[in-house]
Amino acid sequence: MTEASPDGGQTSGLSRWFHQNSADTREPGGPEPRLYEVAFSRVWDQLLKYAKRRWLWTLAHRDEDLGLISVSCTVPLLRWVDDLTIWVALDANGLTRVEAFSRARRRNFDLGVNRRRIRRMLKSLDRALGPRARLPDPAPGGDARDAPGET
Repeated sequence: MTEASPDGGQTSGLSRWFHQNSADTREPGGPEPRLYEVAFSRVWDQLLKYAKRRWLWTLAHRDEDLGLISVSCTVPLLRWVDDLTIWVALDANGLTRVEAFSRARRRNFDLGVNRRRIRRMLKSLDRALGPRARLPDPAPGGDARDAPGET
């Protein structure tokens, strides 16, 4: 699989690991954000539970009113430290949206760790909430509940 590199060329997955030091669900090509038909509090509790049980993860900050969780993640063996920020919010329809950003603190590459970290966390959340909880992510500017052709 190839992707566009910052200079406009194509890079392989391995090469990308040496050119990126972060992963963001809000960016095109990043891990897919989640939209759930589940109460905010249930999603929030599952994310906190996940963060607390992870080895070498330290909960740095949480603010339920803002829907913000900040975690310091240490990469085993190499002892690199990365920062993970998770946002949980309700949209206009009362659906719970989860987005995440993970970045290496002191290096220009991450060997794909940040992308895998976010994907694993979101897949674990999908399993914990059940198969019917997750809704397809709407297209930018759209809404998961809009019928085709409606505005």
